[in-house]
Amino acid sequence: MSSLTNRYGSPKRRLAKKTRRNLIIGGLSVGVIGALYLAWATNSQVEFKDNSFMVNSPTQARALVDITKDAKDTAQCEVRAMNESYAIVGWKTLTIGPSEGTGRQTMRFDVNLRTESLATTVGVEECKIVKPS
Repeated sequence: MSSLTNRYGSPKRRLAKKTRRNLIIGGLSVGVIGALYLAWATNSQVEFKDNSFMVNSPTQARALVDITKDAKDTAQCEVRAMNESYAIVGWKTLTIGPSEGTGRQTMRFDVNLRTESLATTVGVEECKIVKPS
């Protein structure tokens, strides 16, 4: 046995059960807190809902969308029209500035888009709160 110890070194000591348990609990706690922070930090303060769309012609489409945001915020929403191959054929940036009142408000917008070819769907791609310039 002493020749093996000389050759490979002494056996490694294992962590005590209590230490191992505490490390696992600490790691899981950090992971959960990190996940909660990321969920809170990236939580969008603006919500959107596609209500309906209409394709008027190969060069025109429109969408009816609801945007919910705090009255004091300015939001930018990207409305897109796509063809049957999911290629974007029309795009418009909708900017919604601050409004009177307080709290969260839902507003309905009728958005007209010019399209390069016949669209098969129209809707909001994303919305975000922008800082006033």
